[in-house]
Amino acid sequence: MNKRKKIIIVGGGISGLSAGISAIRQGFEPLIIEKNPNLGGLCVSWKRKGFEVDGCIHWITGTKKGTQLYDMWKSIGAFNDDEIYQLPGWGVVDYEGTAVPFYSDLNKAEEAWIKISPEDSKRIKKFFKTVKAYIDVELPTESPQVYLSFRTLFKFIFKLLKHFPSYEYGLFASCDKYAKKFKHPALRYAITHIQPGKGNLYSMIFSYANVASGNGGNIYGGSNKFTGNIVKRYEELGGHYLLNSPVKSINLKHRRATGVTLDSGEVINGDYVVTCCDANYALMKLLKGKYPVYRLARRYNKPKKHPAPSCILLHFAVEDMVDVGSPYNFSIENFSIGGYKVDHINMRSLGYDPLYVKGNKTVVQVMIDQYSKHYDYWKNLYKNKEFYNLVKETIAKMVIVNIEKKFPSLSGKITLLDVATPVTFNRYVNASRGSYMGFLYTSKSPALMISGKVPFVRKLYLAGQYVQCPGGLPLAMVSGNHAIQRIRYKENHLIQRYFLRHRLIVKEHKGE
Repeated sequence: MNKRKKIIIVGGGISGLSAGISAIRQGFEPLIIEKNPNLGGLCVSWKRKGFEVDGCIHWITGTKKGTQLYDMWKSIGAFNDDEIYQLPGWGVVDYEGTAVPFYSDLNKAEEAWIKISPEDSKRIKKFFKTVKAYIDVELPTESPQVYLSFRTLFKFIFKLLKHFPSYEYGLFASCDKYAKKFKHPALRYAITHIQPGKGNLYSMIFSYANVASGNGGNIYGGSNKFTGNIVKRYEELGGHYLLNSPVKSINLKHRRATGVTLDSGEVINGDYVVTCCDANYALMKLLKGKYPVYRLARRYNKPKKHPAPSCILLHFAVEDMVDVGSPYNFSIENFSIGGYKVDHINMRSLGYDPLYVKGNKTVVQVMIDQYSKHYDYWKNLYKNKEFYNLVKETIAKMVIVNIEKKFPSLSGKITLLDVATPVTFNRYVNASRGSYMGFLYTSKSPALMISGKVPFVRKLYLAGQYVQCPGGLPLAMVSGNHAIQRIRYKENHLIQRYFLRHRLIVKEHKGE
């Protein structure tokens, strides 16, 4: 009973690292198996033309002291307090010359909105009152819901009831529907374009509330620094991992996970297996589609009804970068990508961090929204690498033209560093249909939360951002932690059954 049980963790992203650290602290022996030459998954930075470019963190929930997520991030060593950069705002959305700011100072933002559209003042005040209300509601994340204490649930429900009308409305109203309540076109545009997709109102307000409250800051040093901190904590605790080791399959015996087989043919055995990669990849590839989770399968098989966000991610080096507010989302004349019209560009200067500044040049990131339904276009395009690269260059040129049109002072000062596409996300982390996060909240695609259990298979758990809407780094971290808590609960239950059975045997032997 004293032997440490071994947990095989497939995927060394934030979820896998969180699971690994939690496993050690719960008395298990984890082994993280990662297909890439480095840990971190999608939370990664890389070099291009001597510049650092970042593929992940825009802002991260859990940077405010006193919150559960802050404590959880600190417990895995994700950041020090002096590494947190508090954002001045969630962004600015510019519609045909009218800039709508989402300042962290909500009173300042409210005044700016009313100045733009005095006739919407009543609706604007109600909107910002709702944002402030959302700041007061913190979702319980320290344990899986089935294990939460009555006190924790009562506190959450009590806070929720205080703001329930607006909270409930946000859950089921789309941003598109809500935006129509405003009279000014710039406000309508801002509400539907501040985040990817025309998702539900709850997701948009919740995100804005986190940034405004200081619970959605950024990290100096970017994704590599963030990931490196967590890897260091895992190593300090004695954790082990294998790099450059793609997993071919999860091994089962009598419907019980016994370990994994690598692409190299090596078999690694364990007492439990936790998959922290894309859930669809784990179910359809590693388990060969024999044990589907239908609630997930329904969403993966209908990308139009259940969209997941992807993007074309471009990085540029810009001389004498103007301070436009970061991020800055502005409308453009439409251009088309695979039949999909692009009507805005979301650009973000990384100049707040010295890591992304070299001389008089600053790294600027541009995201063009794509969704899981667009993946087939990119997949087919990638079959002809020469044409694929030509399309990427053409898109980059179109972006440069539109930035120079918006900011004439930058004309001739923009150098392309890198272009990533939905295919990039799929190749790098096996992300189904190239999505960088889980499914978006929409009226047809409400919140999804699954236990992580695979039907009819024991000793196997699914974790990672793709099993809980809407995904992202915090939910990846929480999911990895929760998977280990479920295993710990299972083990405790087995131990209790063992001792109960042992006591009955002793009593029977004594004739009691």
